[in-house]
Amino acid sequence: MSPDSLKTSVSWAGPDRVLLRGYRIRDLIGRVEFGQAAYLLLVGELPEPKVGRIVEAILVAAIDHGPGAPSARATLTVAGSGSGLSAAVAAGVLAVTRVHGGAIEDAMTVLEEAVGMGLDPYESATEIVERYRSRGLRIAGIGSRTHTEDPRAVRLLAYAEEEGVSGPYVEQLHNLRRAVSQTVNREMPVNVIGVVAALLCEIKFPKKAANGLFLMSRVAGLVAHAVEEQSRYKPGESVEADGLAYDGPPERKL
Repeated sequence: MSPDSLKTSVSWAGPDRVLLRGYRIRDLIGRVEFGQAAYLLLVGELPEPKVGRIVEAILVAAIDHGPGAPSARATLTVAGSGSGLSAAVAAGVLAVTRVHGGAIEDAMTVLEEAVGMGLDPYESATEIVERYRSRGLRIAGIGSRTHTEDPRAVRLLAYAEEEGVSGPYVEQLHNLRRAVSQTVNREMPVNVIGVVAALLCEIKFPKKAANGLFLMSRVAGLVAHAVEEQSRYKPGESVEADGLAYDGPPERKL
């Protein structure tokens, strides 16, 4: 392919004009929410407001999960070494994998597979769980090392119900949770990754871009951790991430 034939449909910048998927950015500023703009860039069209609100809620839900999260620990380590902000944040981004934040696409695949079977949701869930277990695979989106009930997942599910976005994929997620819990003989929660995956399936968001939403959101938290690390401590002075004691504001209501 010759250089002259290479194209992009994402954005373009020229004298006095910047386009995002064909829209002038000056026309978007102050008129669309960040969730709508993110959807526009990743999908190609401006979504209806409620879809934009769901994307926005997802971005808030994934914004940070404490200094012990692998991505935050990587950022703290590099920031504490005296490296620049961009290097510290990049280290955190590189720590996002299928076992930390990057399993949304996998969870969407499971949900699509189960819904596509055309069976009763619990029957589909049971069959999927048996199939995955026989191959030694876990069901992405179910279970948590930290929470018995993931507060982010609970609120996202409630908000999706309020917005009228809760549908067959959310129902399937609940049935997968039931089937996994029965298989392991203990109650397993749905986690934020599972709920995000279900909601993205509901709004027909492309799987290939799904993990990108986690990255877009979590970068804000990584920046905050890196800036604090370099503001409060000299290079090499801070304790390991697991040893950080919280001294921020006490829990407060919105």
